[in-house]
Amino acid sequence: MTSVWGVLAALGAVAFFLGARSADAPAAWSIYLVNLVFWSALAVTGPAIAAMMQLTEARWSPSVRRIAVTTVGFLPVSFVLLVVLFAGRDVLYSWVSHPIAVKAAWLNTKFFFGRNVVLALVCFTTCYAFAGALLRDSVPPGDERDRARRNRLAVIVLFLWIITVSLWGFDFVMALDPIWYSGLFGGYFVVSSLYTAFCLLAILTIRANSRGVASIPPAAVQDVAKLQFAMSIMWMYFFWSQYLVIWYGNVPVETRFFVRRFFVQPWNTVAWFVLIVGWLIPFAYLLKRLTGRPPQRHGPLFVVALFGLVAIFLERVLVVFPSVSAQSRLPFGPRDLAITIGFLSLFALSRRWFMRRYKPVLNLPHTGH
Repeated sequence: MTSVWGVLAALGAVAFFLGARSADAPAAWSIYLVNLVFWSALAVTGPAIAAMMQLTEARWSPSVRRIAVTTVGFLPVSFVLLVVLFAGRDVLYSWVSHPIAVKAAWLNTKFFFGRNVVLALVCFTTCYAFAGALLRDSVPPGDERDRARRNRLAVIVLFLWIITVSLWGFDFVMALDPIWYSGLFGGYFVVSSLYTAFCLLAILTIRANSRGVASIPPAAVQDVAKLQFAMSIMWMYFFWSQYLVIWYGNVPVETRFFVRRFFVQPWNTVAWFVLIVGWLIPFAYLLKRLTGRPPQRHGPLFVVALFGLVAIFLERVLVVFPSVSAQSRLPFGPRDLAITIGFLSLFALSRRWFMRRYKPVLNLPHTGH
């Protein structure tokens, strides 16, 4: 399977290279950016979830925490891909060639990429240090010095994570349209990334259990489902809070962002798909699931978590593509799919490498709540 992922990653790289050199370069760079922010946010939010569990002393399943931290394997790849984005600055960001005087102090090439590269490097390095501290098995259980060190690293990881991911929302996505702005967009980006990370954690937990890699009881899987449910509500709350303020303010510079996406095809269809598949169906299923005893089978949860991932990916498409070009099309062509599958392959390969090298998931016994 590793060789298959490698071939798919190579095909994705070739598809992107050819697309970036073609007349349709904006579409190629747009799907590249969508994938970059989607997979990078997943990778950096995994250790953030593990840090939350560390600080809250969540003992309900040690294996879940270890599964969450495995996404750090993609962070070195993410950093390289982030640097590559610099080559597409003229295609994606109009203010590079046409500076906006009132925003030039913030939106200028050196400071824009400098702050994101430096912050990503510091954040990713700290995430790796925290993962190493979390996965060390040579420390005796209950060692207070080790616990204090993990807690300190967890606090730093969470601060860096929320600053980095919110800045990605403001810089990489909102700055595509330098006229439009929303003070809530960074927080919205963080919450939606957290929702996707819990969806991924549900999938990875179910797979690890079914393959016998980890021993995770139904109650612990149910706890992951509860967190996924909570984040789905938080995601929609942040969206509604942002939408409501812009709606009643009715300022053209703000409302045009939503008008282009909610009332113009094909984006109107995508917006409804994201709402129904990404929130309404998962909300309805999880609400029913969480009212009874934890079920022994988790197939529906796997599907609902997959729905959440697909929907948020399309939500990233929805906010990126219309901002890059008013004539942009749906990215469902062979090249777009090849680039997306290439990113998926890199994520899978890097996580497999991390799993083989550090062996983070142990068949640990359940310790209870």
